[in-house]
Amino acid sequence: MSSAAEITPLYSQAGTPRAIDLPPGVPRLGSLYLYIAGACNLACRHCWITPSFLKYGRTQAIEGDGNFISLELLKKAIDQGKELGLYTVKLTGGEPTLHPRFREIVELVYNEGLSIAMETNGTLVDDEMASFLKQGPMNFISVSLDGATRETHEYMRLVDGSYNDALRGIKALVKAGFPVQMICTLHRGNVGEIAPLIELAEGLGCGSVKFNHVQRVGRGERFGEENGLELEEILALHRRIVDEIQPKHQMRIVLDVPFAFYTLEELWRDHKHQCSIRNILGVLGNGQLALCGIGVTIPDLIYGNLATDNLRDVWCYHPGLVKLRELIPNHLEGICKQCLHRPVCRGHCVANTYHVTQQLNAPHQFCKHADEMGLFPASRKIF
Repeated sequence: MSSAAEITPLYSQAGTPRAIDLPPGVPRLGSLYLYIAGACNLACRHCWITPSFLKYGRTQAIEGDGNFISLELLKKAIDQGKELGLYTVKLTGGEPTLHPRFREIVELVYNEGLSIAMETNGTLVDDEMASFLKQGPMNFISVSLDGATRETHEYMRLVDGSYNDALRGIKALVKAGFPVQMICTLHRGNVGEIAPLIELAEGLGCGSVKFNHVQRVGRGERFGEENGLELEEILALHRRIVDEIQPKHQMRIVLDVPFAFYTLEELWRDHKHQCSIRNILGVLGNGQLALCGIGVTIPDLIYGNLATDNLRDVWCYHPGLVKLRELIPNHLEGICKQCLHRPVCRGHCVANTYHVTQQLNAPHQFCKHADEMGLFPASRKIF
């Protein structure tokens, strides 16, 4: 072990400290985002991942076909990741529960003592599946629901019956003891359903609701141009949620905006949170290693492949990751350079920024446009 190496303590499941040997300047790999399914049983208009559509669900799923990563490669990722400090994974997709060996994947992660979170559309979850998931350290599950009514949700998801299937999944997860987060992507067709959607989430027993705006990547690029909310509308909605809606509810309600637009109360509540862009790596359904799932649509952000590359070599030495660490957060440009929240916000979404600008350290477009319109809070600037 080199004397110049960075030694980061890691606590195993038993609580025994273990040293992680990393080259100078290389942070711990804290989390793998496992896009275990590059396919989905829904065909959402706004999806930024653009997965293949499997109309008949699991009956069409084949392990190792380029859509569904093999269990062997996942074992390799976790084994090599733990040597770099890995302590948590997120299962996502596409739709992760479509994977033909989904339960074995979950058991693998549980047996490795890793913390685990999952993003799902909920349509394939029933009571038995929810009970199975509750047997291990699954600490967070989000389920997407894009409207308070069947018509609104299925307009976005393009599959008949998906609304009732999602509700069944949420009910099963809540019954099993999960404080489900309901996630809704807002657009012109459903923004009027915010209040009834919150009431629905409360009635189902969810733990929180998060509202996103359309990410203009993949299918979401065209949909967002035609149906997305404008910046002023998003900021006005944020104030309405903070001032009028949240005080009426015990359940937490969140709208996705950069930290600079948070109220002091929100900052206090989330003071331990920061963007983990320097400590995560995405694993795509075909085994590729990428910044995140956006690697599906932006090849520049793919760094290797588990089938041929050692994860340590990629994490420590790939030029794309080396450059990311050089630029984020200390060399962000524009309004992000001036922002008080730069050390924790870290550009909010580097992947989306790169999609728009082909630069990792360009200012986030939301904040850039807000500043140009005189809507960026002056109190959050460093002069």
